[in-house]
Amino acid sequence: MYQHVTVVPSDRLILVEGVGLRFDFPAPEGLFAIQWHEGSGHKELQGQGNVTLAAEDYAEEVAPFAALWEEEKARLEAAAEAAEAARLAEYTSEEARAKRIRAERDKRLAGTDYLVAVDYPISAEQLELVKTYRQALRDIPQQEGFPWSGEVEDPEIPWPVLDAAASFCLR
Repeated sequence: MYQHVTVVPSDRLILVEGVGLRFDFPAPEGLFAIQWHEGSGHKELQGQGNVTLAAEDYAEEVAPFAALWEEEKARLEAAAEAAEAARLAEYTSEEARAKRIRAERDKRLAGTDYLVAVDYPISAEQLELVKTYRQALRDIPQQEGFPWSGEVEDPEIPWPVLDAAASFCLR
């Protein structure tokens, strides 16, 4: 037996223990509201006033609405769990993991684009180091284990490191 139940059919609202749900549910014709609070309550009927409800009325007058609320709450929770499971499946899919790793790889490549511009002042030795680094980034998808966990900070990912001789020119 719930201690607090409010039913307002015209608003499609059932409130149980402070948790309200709006959904379509069957209600008797002329029922304006039911208010139940700690073992007693009243039923408001349109054009007929209020009817007092005692503890013995709960099973017939209040419990059916509480059961409808429980069913709707369970349905909503199951739908939310299914949506979360689908979101998690999508996030952990190989395609999504690969997309995140490639996005990080592309960001790292873009961070060195200026170094390979024809007018950038860099020595031939440093340029070769940068090109080697960039090629290693491009080769990431061909590495064993790709796409790993899909998390860019995963220590399993063999991210290349730009040699110290060329890194002085990174912004």
